[in-house]
Amino acid sequence: MTTRFTNESFQQLSCLAEELALRLLLRQATVTLDLHGLLDEGVSSALDAFADEVYEDMDHEWLYDGAMDGIDEDPAAESLGIAPMSIKTWFTPFNEGRYVHPYAADEPENAVQ
Repeated sequence: MTTRFTNESFQQLSCLAEELALRLLLRQATVTLDLHGLLDEGVSSALDAFADEVYEDMDHEWLYDGAMDGIDEDPAAESLGIAPMSIKTWFTPFNEGRYVHPYAADEPENAVQ
């Protein structure tokens, strides 16, 4: 994912695993900037604006909230557009045309969320 960010091939996050990885990268960047006295209002706003635009949605945040555990298994989840969040689906592309990680290359065609 970081290679795709820096070599101009990045278009959008392809799967839940990328959303989780980016979440970690952005949090680490924030901590590092703050540690070195570089996290001012402008930088913080830029990071927030980037995060607001780059994610498919914010469903991945539910993985950090115990109260939301199993929400993706609720029968209403599909109609609300909530993607499966079990670990076996983390590398499954959100839809066709997204980058397919080698880990998901052998998944059946109908596995696309």
